[in-house]
Amino acid sequence: MDNSIFNQMAPTKDLKMRKMLTLIGLAILLSACTLEDGKMFDSAYDFHGLPKAESDPVVTENPKKHQKYELTVTFKNAPGKFEISRLVENYDAKNCMITTNRAAGATAYAVYQPEFSLKKISDTVYQGEFYTDRPLNEDYFGQGVCLWENYGVSLEFKADNNKKSTLFSAYIDDTVWKNMAEKGTTANLIYYHQKADYPIATWLDSETGLVSSGVTAEQAQQRGIDLKDTFSIELEIQRI
Repeated sequence: MDNSIFNQMAPTKDLKMRKMLTLIGLAILLSACTLEDGKMFDSAYDFHGLPKAESDPVVTENPKKHQKYELTVTFKNAPGKFEISRLVENYDAKNCMITTNRAAGATAYAVYQPEFSLKKISDTVYQGEFYTDRPLNEDYFGQGVCLWENYGVSLEFKADNNKKSTLFSAYIDDTVWKNMAEKGTTANLIYYHQKADYPIATWLDSETGLVSSGVTAEQAQQRGIDLKDTFSIELEIQRI
């Protein structure tokens, strides 16, 4: 066979291959284009459409925060003294995402959990204030303005710093202040915990202590818990 035929065909095949590669390259570039804002290579996302951010943002505190609540915590029939372990306001921004596992394509809402403080009034009473609009809504990731919402306030107490000591907790759900539209209105919550779990739940074979979330009076009745065997963490919340 005349080799000149192959020599004539080779450039044609090479040209077709180049055109094909060019088209593939254009397709990849176009796939990276964000239709929403018309930008090529959106700086907030990778080629797979996953957020580039992999951790929660450093949040700016709202200089005009005003949704303020006074909180009084009272321990009743407690078997001993308590120390504050952690007090947290819980926020998330459902319109701002971070990537938690890029290989798996897993994402999550951005979260902000600032701590607040309570003043010890006595061995059984603590008092302080918290907000429900502490974070500032602004663009932290290039994804647009993050709209923060408070979904609850967490309170945790322990007898001491022993890692095996039980963590006694109480929680204020966001529905509480959503029903407190007027200033001066109050709400009360009571959580019952087993006295036998103070300071350490000896029945638990673990290097870390029990986490006791407590029960309401209704839940105690449903579970057959005798309130005589419990102590209570009572919360009074007042909008100020």
